[in-house]
Amino acid sequence: MAQLLRLDRDGALRLIAIQSPLGQQLLADVPQRQRLESAHLVDREGRLFSGGAAAAPIAAELPALSATAPLLRRLSAPVDSTYRWIAANRERVGRLVSASRRERADAAIAEHQERFAGTG
Repeated sequence: MAQLLRLDRDGALRLIAIQSPLGQQLLADVPQRQRLESAHLVDREGRLFSGGAAAAPIAAELPALSATAPLLRRLSAPVDSTYRWIAANRERVGRLVSASRRERADAAIAEHQERFAGTG
């Protein structure tokens, strides 16, 4: 996530905690037990994308990745399968990330949140 936010120089993306009041409102149509199973994107038109299905719309919002959006759409099934595998194995995958990298990611996320707070 931090890598995506580093590419988001215009503040197109907003991170909203799923458990927050706004997160609950935005995900009202998602069954409660499924909300924490994956990341979700609600676009400007109010459309909901979950898991790997969010990859192409996110890429489309970021100039550095926008050229990849059509490919991600065409490869939606393998992108979603890969996302779901990583999500199902996030503890194992997380062990591959060093503490210092996690700290840098946390700092990048906090910086993005602070930089774009109150915009959009």
